[in-house]
Amino acid sequence: MVSLCERLKTLRRAKDMTQEQLADYMGVSPQAVSRWETGATSPDISALPQLADLLDISIDELLGYDEEERQKEISSLIADAEEQIDQNVTAKPIIDLRGALNKYPNNDRLLTCLMYALYVSSENDDLCRKYDPEIISIYYRIQRYSTDNYCRNETLRLLFRHYCDTGRKAEAKQLAESMASAEACYDYNIYWALEGKERIDFLKNRVSVDLRQLLWDIWAYSTHAEINGEEERQLNDLRQEIESKVKRSFRMK
Repeated sequence: MVSLCERLKTLRRAKDMTQEQLADYMGVSPQAVSRWETGATSPDISALPQLADLLDISIDELLGYDEEERQKEISSLIADAEEQIDQNVTAKPIIDLRGALNKYPNNDRLLTCLMYALYVSSENDDLCRKYDPEIISIYYRIQRYSTDNYCRNETLRLLFRHYCDTGRKAEAKQLAESMASAEACYDYNIYWALEGKERIDFLKNRVSVDLRQLLWDIWAYSTHAEINGEEERQLNDLRQEIESKVKRSFRMK
């Protein structure tokens, strides 16, 4: 990232302005502007709006802060981490996400992804005990300070699952009471605000999501219910038939 002193010098010269002219506009001495441009000192934060206005840029641009590039980098870091986590590789994503949080402290999406990595790692009993306090801490941090609904809902889901996996069913049930019902969630309501191709694409995706949930429910029932071999075979046949027909009808992978 280009430093403020270098950026200020470049922008001033681009405006064909001398240090004396800039100093006169800002109400400071030419020596003060010189120190700004050498990095010996920095403009007072209260002077940044006036400087940005003079140079015809935003304060973010003056500071060399590119929000679009920042979001791209964060999204790329999260995508890489999630891909590895889905392949049951968690040690490296945890290291990478911690490093990213050193660069972008308190970023809600990075924190949520870190919680996901810690949760998946907790399949190992030793790591479960090690990461348990941090998993819980991230949840409360996001719930208290974040305004990002995805992060709030995802950390709620992860802690609920973590409590279930670690035998804390009472705590899990208490969390579940704060979850939105299916009828009130985004996925089952946004359809009404969509039109044309966007609506069709959404519905195809919803069928795919609902199918996966239905197949999982059938599998879970056949696993946990006390059924005989014939009933289990019938349920397995039902799963395969549903999956085959729906995939063929919607040309899903």
